[in-house]
Amino acid sequence: MLRRTTLLLAGAAALAGGAAGAQTRITPDPTPRLPSQPGQGMPIEDLRVLQRAALFSDAQAEAGQLGAERAASPQVRQLAEAIAADHGRFRQGLAAVAAERKLELPNRAAARIQDPSLDALRQTSGEAFDRAFLARQLGLYRPMAELFQTMASNSPDPALQRLGITALSSVRTHFETARKLGEPMELRAETVENPPQY
Repeated sequence: MLRRTTLLLAGAAALAGGAAGAQTRITPDPTPRLPSQPGQGMPIEDLRVLQRAALFSDAQAEAGQLGAERAASPQVRQLAEAIAADHGRFRQGLAAVAAERKLELPNRAAARIQDPSLDALRQTSGEAFDRAFLARQLGLYRPMAELFQTMASNSPDPALQRLGITALSSVRTHFETARKLGEPMELRAETVENPPQY
């Protein structure tokens, strides 16, 4: 009996140590969430993050498609194509998670959500488009990074954690490219205070 108790305690300590080193958060979650139990739906915080991420990905995919068609610079066009492809794949991942949990994701077109920065992109072309596109990407970095960091770090759902990590990596890469392309245009962006962590 003593040997069994010792083995159980040793196993629990090893699991706790491994979990502590696996993930670091930018800010501690004051109200840790537990995974949903059988028969329960997704926690409301995760549902909100999922819905917001879907809207961001839809808008980014549309902006990327506009950039692929209208950008004057080949480098901006290449960035736009990468943004459209990455956010298209990410949106498919979000849709798969939602379908598995029998949830509906918002549809930007059906909800008629207005995005002034996308409207401005539709009105421009050439070098003016490049400047507006890069400024939009730089301005969106902080809210997108915070959203996907929350998904990666705070959700107890492994599928959402994986999606958050994937999106965060892409968003960071796109930001760095947009920052470099925007420097000659004197475009600047406020970065996230702490680098992304998973």
